[in-house]
Amino acid sequence: MLADLLVSDLSSDGTQLRKDIPRILKKLVDAGTLIKLDEEYSLRTREGSEWDREFRNRQTRLNGDLTSLSSKRGSLISAACGDALKGIKFAQGKCKEPRKLLVHFGTEAPPTGSSDIPVWVRDGWGEKESTVVNDARAAGSDSAIIYVYVPKASADDLQKAIVEYEAAKSTLDFKGTPTTPEGREARDAMATRMGTAEATRNQIVNDVIDGAKVFQGGGGERYELNLVVKVEAATQASLDRLFPSFKDADDNRWPKVINRAKDGDEAALSAVDWKDAPEKHPVCAAVLSEVGSGKRGKEVRDTFEASLYGWPRDAVDAALITLHTTGHLRATHKGMTLSQGQLDQAKISATDFRAETARLNAREKMKLRKLFHDAGVDCKPNEEVAKAPAYLARLAELADHAGGESPMPARPATVHLDRLCGFGGAEQLAELLKQHDMVAQQAEDWGKLAELAGKRKPAWETLCTLLKHADAMPGADELRKQTDAVKSERRLLDASDPVPDIRKAAVDALRAAVIAAHAEYEKTYKAQMAALTTSDNWKKLKADQRTQILADEGIDILPALAIGSEADLIRTLGETALPAWKTRTDALPQQFARATMAAAKLLEPKTQNIRLTSGTLRTKNEVSKWLTETERKLLEKLNDGPIVIA
Repeated sequence: MLADLLVSDLSSDGTQLRKDIPRILKKLVDAGTLIKLDEEYSLRTREGSEWDREFRNRQTRLNGDLTSLSSKRGSLISAACGDALKGIKFAQGKCKEPRKLLVHFGTEAPPTGSSDIPVWVRDGWGEKESTVVNDARAAGSDSAIIYVYVPKASADDLQKAIVEYEAAKSTLDFKGTPTTPEGREARDAMATRMGTAEATRNQIVNDVIDGAKVFQGGGGERYELNLVVKVEAATQASLDRLFPSFKDADDNRWPKVINRAKDGDEAALSAVDWKDAPEKHPVCAAVLSEVGSGKRGKEVRDTFEASLYGWPRDAVDAALITLHTTGHLRATHKGMTLSQGQLDQAKISATDFRAETARLNAREKMKLRKLFHDAGVDCKPNEEVAKAPAYLARLAELADHAGGESPMPARPATVHLDRLCGFGGAEQLAELLKQHDMVAQQAEDWGKLAELAGKRKPAWETLCTLLKHADAMPGADELRKQTDAVKSERRLLDASDPVPDIRKAAVDALRAAVIAAHAEYEKTYKAQMAALTTSDNWKKLKADQRTQILADEGIDILPALAIGSEADLIRTLGETALPAWKTRTDALPQQFARATMAAAKLLEPKTQNIRLTSGTLRTKNEVSKWLTETERKLLEKLNDGPIVIA
């Protein structure tokens, strides 16, 4: 519009004015005479002058702060470079194994050894190009690092754009949101200045990034169109350097190998066209060597997924499962040895692997399965490794039951079982085969002893129970001596069982003792009952009264004696021990005395029970004196009612 207004010669002025006016307007804006609002220009107001003054003060301070400028410039270049490279993704080989770039900034070399491709970015503000080239050459042609050098281009323009953007941004933050029209106009002008500076800054940075140079290890430079294309081309070459052994596992059919190996197919590698022995396949051979004397599945995966291999996880897992199926590896998951078919990809990370040093043929495995079966351990084909610990535990159990504390014989020695438990996998099976005849005989012998012990221990325990009841029985010492001899000499499992004779003698003696004690009780009971039932008072009572009194005193019936069988005898002794029979017999007179008193009271409620006592009477005078005193007391008691002498 300004050009159209200023033109005076339509044939020649227009073109020149359209070149000069934008340059002049920019100078006026930079000088603070005009302010720019988007694509329009206005004269600066007083409010606008204040905003411009604040902007220029900040601009001056930033130009003097070289450290801050360097940091901001480095951040911009790093961010722009990262944004440009973050879209680069690769899928290597037929198996389409995904690869990523590891973009690294700074003067220190990037870390190596992972599965990521390192890209080392440096710029001309911090390093010379010769330094980057020398580092690339020194790394050698085997290095997978991609060296990126961003030249120091448009340095003054970039610094100016950075300063202008930062000054405008900080001014906007400082001044806030004005309320007057002039203030809002000044703020809009400052926002326009910031946006213009930002666009200029970003364009310069992008142009600088596009002009970056890319070198590979050994110093060779890439000459593609821009940074992204150069890095993509360099990455293809770096993949071969980072993973020189990748080709050994580059196949997309590894999942088929896994499925076949899990199903017990020892020729599972035929799915990847391998016809030779599984352990000779390059992947299996490397895995077998890495596992050696023991490795966790996660460690194996980490090794082969990183440089120098970069193998897909399916390839590593397929090798582990196949070698486990063929018996070359032993797998232990959470303390349990896995049988063929039990190992899958979900378990591999937490599974401990160990290379087997021994392998068994079909005949040897069949021999072991029979050995296990004879001992009571069920074992199906391909379960030999998993069942071996159960078999050894069964032998230890039989040994434990074949001996023990006296009177059992001493437990058989099981040191050889402990040694066998120290082996694992196929090694353990091989050691078992070496000792096959011995352990088979031991299993048979110990099983017979354990079975015999199961039959004889209850009889021994019964004998011990009988002898406890015989403590108060005369003549029990001889039985105890015989029993102690069996115990001390540990003869419980002798061919001629010593227990039945002692047990029979104990039963006979106890039965006789119980019969005798019961007979004494019965004799006393009947005598006392006869005295009670012939008394005058008892005869005067009604039948139900007599029955109630006897029941109250616990003498209504004469207890029966059940001692016909050994079990009846033990039960009777448990209810009434031998010493208790004498106590019960001695108590009968008192029980019947109470019954007599109860009968008297029913007839004469005031009847008194008088107990006569005395000291030691040595002379006729002492006797006479006691009689006189006793007579006096009895006569006094008669005043209160009839008396019964206890």
